[in-house]
Amino acid sequence: MEMYQIASVLETRGENQGILININVSGTSKTFQKNIQEIHSKEWLEKFSSKDVAYIRFLAADEYNGNRQLITSSPVRKGAVTNNVVFLGMFFVCFLIMSNLTASKVASLPLAAFSVNPEFPAALIFFPITYLFSNVLTEVYGYKVARMVIWCGFTCSAVVLIGTWAVVQLPSAESWLNSTKNAQESYESLFNAYTRVFVASSLAYFFGEFLNAIVLAKLKILSGGRHFYLRVVGSTIVAVSIDSTIFCLVAFYGMLSDASILTMAITQILFKITYEIAMLPVTYRIVAFLKNKDRADYFDVKTNFTPFSLKTED
Repeated sequence: MEMYQIASVLETRGENQGILININVSGTSKTFQKNIQEIHSKEWLEKFSSKDVAYIRFLAADEYNGNRQLITSSPVRKGAVTNNVVFLGMFFVCFLIMSNLTASKVASLPLAAFSVNPEFPAALIFFPITYLFSNVLTEVYGYKVARMVIWCGFTCSAVVLIGTWAVVQLPSAESWLNSTKNAQESYESLFNAYTRVFVASSLAYFFGEFLNAIVLAKLKILSGGRHFYLRVVGSTIVAVSIDSTIFCLVAFYGMLSDASILTMAITQILFKITYEIAMLPVTYRIVAFLKNKDRADYFDVKTNFTPFSLKTED
């Protein structure tokens, strides 16, 4: 039997139409529109999930009683830029910039039990957290909101780079040069390292973050919003594999041996996947809290998944 899911609700009411529901055919991109009273029947309800059935009954009661309170208090499946989106975006940008500032340092973690000494960029401590925020934004508010935050992160990183470059170009005070040995050279060296890291991380960030958001949003449609854990792990595997490979090649090619770069890329991939799996209970609770708090649970049924847009509305 063909199954359906609610994609969105049109809250505007005409005299004859009432509340209109955009319905998605599960596992496809096909959508159609029906009046709430038309689908409030046994014939239609058995084709929806129990969660959608409860939602339809709330909306049907609202329409029948002419009472807007129910539709106001029920979950609305639409994207929106709320206060919580702003806070998530702030933390997303903070961890992204910390990743850029620390990525030029290559750290190692001796594992005596396994007789290995893997090398990795210090940014590996911070960058996986950006995927957590991206997952939350995409799952709750939809791809378009996540896309806006991803572009904000890129813009903020560029501003930091430009500001750092401008400071390097300023004439140095004699007192500063005399107080610190090789002060100007050290500062320029730090900037040059950041510039290369910025280029590497920007390429990796572009492909990784957008792939993660797109795959997660599409899997949500195909699964009807179920299997959140599997969707997060699946999108993470795809995204971090591309992200880590690009970053290690661009950031360290010519500086480290091919073997070191390969080891570093594999270490990053395994660490990021393990990190996302370990953080799944936290991610799940944040998602559940925000869906309830902001009454948002967006399905990107008709979304244009181009990265090159800042639109957050349909």
